[in-house]
Amino acid sequence: MGKDIKIVFGENFGYRKGIFFVEDIPVRKLVLKYATPSYIYSYSQIVFQINEIKKSFAPISPKICYSVKANSNLSILKIIKENGLNVDIVSEGEMRRSLLAGFSPQSIVFAGVGKSEKEIELGVRKKILCFNVENKEELDIIEKFGNKYKKKINCNLRINLDLDIDTHEYIKTSKKETKFGLDFSIVKKIMKSRKKYKWVEIKGFHFHLGSQIKEPSPYLKALKIIKEFSNEIGFIPEMIDIGGGFGIPYLPEDKVSSIYEFGKEICNFFKEFKVKEVILEPGRFIIGNSGILVTKVLYFKETKNKNFIIVDSGMNDLIRPAFYGSKHLIIPEINKKGEKIKADVVGPICETGDYFGKDIEFPYKLKSGEFIIIGNAGAYSFSMSSNYNSRPRPCEILVKKKKFSLIRKREDFKDLWIGEI
Repeated sequence: MGKDIKIVFGENFGYRKGIFFVEDIPVRKLVLKYATPSYIYSYSQIVFQINEIKKSFAPISPKICYSVKANSNLSILKIIKENGLNVDIVSEGEMRRSLLAGFSPQSIVFAGVGKSEKEIELGVRKKILCFNVENKEELDIIEKFGNKYKKKINCNLRINLDLDIDTHEYIKTSKKETKFGLDFSIVKKIMKSRKKYKWVEIKGFHFHLGSQIKEPSPYLKALKIIKEFSNEIGFIPEMIDIGGGFGIPYLPEDKVSSIYEFGKEICNFFKEFKVKEVILEPGRFIIGNSGILVTKVLYFKETKNKNFIIVDSGMNDLIRPAFYGSKHLIIPEINKKGEKIKADVVGPICETGDYFGKDIEFPYKLKSGEFIIIGNAGAYSFSMSSNYNSRPRPCEILVKKKKFSLIRKREDFKDLWIGEI
């Protein structure tokens, strides 16, 4: 066995006598049965993450709404539901998935900057829990359909707080330059004229600061602004939706506050800022470190300047490194002794940006046919996958102790052109 390889995937992933396991199943057994690339999730890790966030925020008994966009597999949504969570959605498709998974309409919060009339009508007709509203005209459409179906509809106004968060530029969502949320001046006008609405009921405010937030202080700064604004306009919110964005470590050296630290600081704030209901919208925290991507080595390519490990998975399967420059822990499926090497791990896609990691250190030189584990691939991974280069998307596998099941079959080539002439 080689040196200890530090992993950050959670207790349900790890080496046993040098062989990588998910719960009680060796990864090799799964990929020999289902081939590669494959996404593999741990049931126990998902449940563990859910319980961690519940315990961390227990003093304020929040409504925890899992962010469906992080991973929308129906089997995973059913686990989320079975463990008492609600859902945060951003499209009609996500609403329909959630209903199909068994969530009641009253457990659905509908966010998003560009809801169509069709999507709004469906939400009103189903009488979902709440809309997070991002445009003044959106309120008029909700009012129209509220009148049509004679249903009063809860709404929170999403405010753009113009806060700059320490995260990637593409996942900052509360700067004034972004498309998200309403300016304070617009919110003031809406609140002054809110009595004109018969069917829209403005319950409170929503903010979402961004994704992969590493420590609690941005939330406290945001909540202070919301509290002061509420006092300024003389409005006592019934609901405050603080969004999600709680970060997770992707590499052993990443410094990210524990969810208990987030919970402690945020719950302490709500001791003074009394509201009936606090809503959280975690996605990455629940599913991010509950899944891995397994890929097979096709070639080991040596050049004067670099080594390349070319694998059978590409940026169409996992786009985060190409899109955000994100770094995932990349390790061999077998941990054994050998001569250490460094290599870029790249895919077969016809793009220079098709890589998973650069200058990754391995304990030995990998050969064709061996497998590589890409960690913390549960969130924004399969859900952002595509058929670029006419490549079928991977399968998804769920492991629960000594049992496993295929929860999404691998696409076949015929799936790519169904409906074409």
